[in-house]
Amino acid sequence: MRAIKNGEKIVIFADVDFDGISSAVILYKILLRFTDNVQIKYVERSQGHGSKFVIEQIEDDTDLYIAVDSSSNDIEPLKFLVDKGIDCLVIDHHSVDIENPHCILVNPQQEDCKYPNKNASGGLLVYKVCQVLDDYMDTRHALELSDLPGFALMADMMSMMEMENRYFAKVSLKGLRHEGLKLLFEAMNSDLKNLTSTDFLYGASPAVTAATRADNIKLAIDFLMCDKATPETKGYVKELIKLNEHRKVVQAEALERHKDSIKDEDKVAIIYDTTIGKGLNGLVAQELSKKFNRPAIVIGDGEDEYTYAGSFRGLDDFSMLDLLDQCNSTEHTGGHPGAGGLSLKKENLQKLKDELNNHLKDFVPDSTLYYDLEFSADSVNENLINYLTEFFRYSGNNFKPGTFLIKDLFISDKKLMGKTNNTVKIDCGSLQLMKFKTDEEYYEQVPVFTEVEAVGSLNMNVWTQYRPKKKVIKTCQLFIEDYRETIKQ
Repeated sequence: MRAIKNGEKIVIFADVDFDGISSAVILYKILLRFTDNVQIKYVERSQGHGSKFVIEQIEDDTDLYIAVDSSSNDIEPLKFLVDKGIDCLVIDHHSVDIENPHCILVNPQQEDCKYPNKNASGGLLVYKVCQVLDDYMDTRHALELSDLPGFALMADMMSMMEMENRYFAKVSLKGLRHEGLKLLFEAMNSDLKNLTSTDFLYGASPAVTAATRADNIKLAIDFLMCDKATPETKGYVKELIKLNEHRKVVQAEALERHKDSIKDEDKVAIIYDTTIGKGLNGLVAQELSKKFNRPAIVIGDGEDEYTYAGSFRGLDDFSMLDLLDQCNSTEHTGGHPGAGGLSLKKENLQKLKDELNNHLKDFVPDSTLYYDLEFSADSVNENLINYLTEFFRYSGNNFKPGTFLIKDLFISDKKLMGKTNNTVKIDCGSLQLMKFKTDEEYYEQVPVFTEVEAVGSLNMNVWTQYRPKKKVIKTCQLFIEDYRETIKQ
């Protein structure tokens, strides 16, 4: 309030993921309604997370420094700024490990914080601060950006069992206003009138963060700053989709290179690969974790010749972040319980493997496929799929998308699809099975003229055919996790 009224210079520091970028954009756009003396600063993903990487960019004439979605535990960087006479405000949702006397901290993870939603994201907290600002200034500017906090929540995989989170997810999906995101959803074949969290999490979100993973955070910020569907906005959408397609290729190639190197006795899949890059380490770890049903760590070279640094992905069963904190071999850990980063001395890599194997000695990787309900193939129709889609529309952490066992399927045909032959379409009468992120070997093994049952998520594929005359074509689909041949008694 004081900085606005006095025309002081305000600098916002944006973190590199979707939550961090959207947090900065929300705050920047709201502050612009009150002052033009505000700017966004950032560093690329490869440089690291936190205020210590940006302080050299903060000019001496800055009056207020605001870090969003990071920096709760950044004692020394914020002390450096305070000693220069710069006030510091941190709006964050990550764990608070130490008291930070050098900033005003807005973070529900603080011990004495009474805010009930401990599963808020950075974007939601920034939005709530902007609502408070509206109250003081007797304005209603925050409402104009009410569709962004829900996307920030979903992108950061915050709990969808939290009622406030579900509300904002609904506002995002049902009340989308952002013209750039509309264009991006449409370019990725999503129905704007029937958006789900899955459309965002497997479509728009990775496309936006593909820019930051390619060390082009400016593209992601410029895109989210767009207010209108201009040729420039359309250009941003094309660039994001291109980067996302490249990201998919790099991810698939990395998984193919390392899939045979994971040993059954290792409780955590750990690989070292300098070619993946810091921006994609986490996604490759996610793929490894899913394929081998265990936590995964992907590391490359760290800040010096003696250090490894990388990303981890965990399971729902326990906090991988807490587990790594218990290991004496790690130098640094951070992030969320199921996803984050770490660093360690190169000489301690084997020690880390041994510690993890010891901590998880009773852990058995579970390859069981769990499902919510089962249906016969002849009972699956558009009405059923639409009903289930509505029920699971706002899914995410702690409220997974619906998974179903479909019985009495008969495979009549199959087709290998995609630019890299990584998608298989299996025809089963009125229901079409789709398998993504696969290969020709999988395709060859699909048995034609065979009865099967399959587990996956149901989807209505809707597209418009314009020639020879306009016609809307609807197809019932099952995005399969796996299938098995039916054994008749």
